[in-house]
Amino acid sequence: MALKHASTQPLLIPLTEDPVNHRVAQIAVHIAISESRLERDLNNLLARSARFSVVKSSIGYNTPSDVRIIDQVPEQISYQELEATPQPKLLFIGVERSSEMMMKAVSAGAWAYVTASINAQELEETICSLVEHPGSPLLKQVASRKDTAVQVLRELSDRRDVRARTDKVENRLTDHQMAILQLVAQGETSKDIGELVGLGEQTIKNYLVKIFEKTNTRNRAHAVAFAAQNGWLLPLVDT
Repeated sequence: MALKHASTQPLLIPLTEDPVNHRVAQIAVHIAISESRLERDLNNLLARSARFSVVKSSIGYNTPSDVRIIDQVPEQISYQELEATPQPKLLFIGVERSSEMMMKAVSAGAWAYVTASINAQELEETICSLVEHPGSPLLKQVASRKDTAVQVLRELSDRRDVRARTDKVENRLTDHQMAILQLVAQGETSKDIGELVGLGEQTIKNYLVKIFEKTNTRNRAHAVAFAAQNGWLLPLVDT
């Protein structure tokens, strides 16, 4: 292909190179999948795009990355072990799009949920959207479907392990922090929350940092799941 300017020599652009991709930083994707076949399929899908740099799960769960793809809820201890490491956004992959699977994804602290039948284009769009845009697509999806939202939060609130039954977690969040967390549970971004409560976007982010510190959680979805499990959130009712 030759693009020609007036009174100049032709400008040659090799067809084998994509000038757009050269200007866009690669996205590091860590595949932390328990099923080897699914891990292989994801590797094959991601290999089709120059946008991604794939991190093998064998390198270690605490390997720095932009997005981590998971299919299981991480062990609770891992949250404390990885506090010093900048955490990627979690993309949960499941077998079907059901309330049960979405509840599992929210419990895992995931930002988005996809099924194993996803194609290469959809996977690329989902990962790029997680990196480039604020807010949690998963929480927005749950909040937009009242029946799913009610079921998810009810199931989260009903889930109790032995320690949770004997040691009730005290809610140390302020009224302002709880109001913000309630809006987070509805899938609102920091900017949208700021407009709703009359505060700046950065102020909302500062509130969220304090919420994460007080609840020992590491992102919005994890904080919502933690609050729902302990009955802190206002109940959702069917409309």
